[in-house]
Amino acid sequence: MKKNDEARILAQSAVEGAGKRATRIAAGAAVLAFGVVAAFGTVQDAPEPVTPHAVVETLAPPIRVEEGRGQGFWHEERFQRGDTFAAILDRLGVQDADADRLLKSQLGSLRLLRPGTTVQAITNEAGELASLWFINGRDRLVTLDRAGDEFKSAEQPADLRLQVVMKSGEIRSSLFAATDAAGLSDQIAVQLADIFSGDIDFHRDLRRGDRFVVVFEMLTHFGRAVKSGRVLAAEFVNEKKTYRAVWFAGTDSKGGYYTPEGKNLRKAFLRSPLEFSRITSGFGMRLHPLFRKWRAHTGVDYGAP
Repeated sequence: MKKNDEARILAQSAVEGAGKRATRIAAGAAVLAFGVVAAFGTVQDAPEPVTPHAVVETLAPPIRVEEGRGQGFWHEERFQRGDTFAAILDRLGVQDADADRLLKSQLGSLRLLRPGTTVQAITNEAGELASLWFINGRDRLVTLDRAGDEFKSAEQPADLRLQVVMKSGEIRSSLFAATDAAGLSDQIAVQLADIFSGDIDFHRDLRRGDRFVVVFEMLTHFGRAVKSGRVLAAEFVNEKKTYRAVWFAGTDSKGGYYTPEGKNLRKAFLRSPLEFSRITSGFGMRLHPLFRKWRAHTGVDYGAP
């Protein structure tokens, strides 16, 4: 009896142990199955295959490109304030007495060149001019081409496009110096001074560290700036006080500048007795016109009408 009892007890224990292992295996399999289902539930479908295609962007060509113009050396310079014919030709690498003489005698359009205007030229290895072109002050494309031992000049309307540009600057010495450093024309500087002339005397109130932001129209020719247009919006920070202006074109075709709150900036009295562009000399040291010595100038000079 004792051996039979022991055998029965061992058999029962084996059955119970097998049942427990089966339960653990089944539980583990269930967890694994739920994990697989959850994984399939969270994985998104693969995206649709993307077909690659080429993107071609058309770049702006130089001001003038024609057949046969590729031979030679290409030069580009900007006309600077006070430039002479000889100076601009020298920077362009032109060593051609005939071209210099022709520019001085025949091309009156050079007298209309604005500071900042792009002048382009093609020369040969010896520096002789093959072609030259620029846009003059009448917004016309002026070309000069060598034809044998002579040059032929021509003018035609330039294809100008209007763009809106935003730039900023900081006052270090004067408004004109700040706009020059920011790549802005004198025309934009004068407009800024006129817009805020009722609140700021641009000859006496400016301080080092004053800042400005201006949005304006720009006429371009094949991506190159030709001349500045109207100021559309501006902000000027003078002595930590901020002034803002927005151009509004009225229905009567006479627009004006207003604050963002709608207040007209045109005032009856200016902070300076005359327009900013009319001032020719202010306080400070200057070269005396007669004695040719540096002396203190204790007044403000204004240009005659």
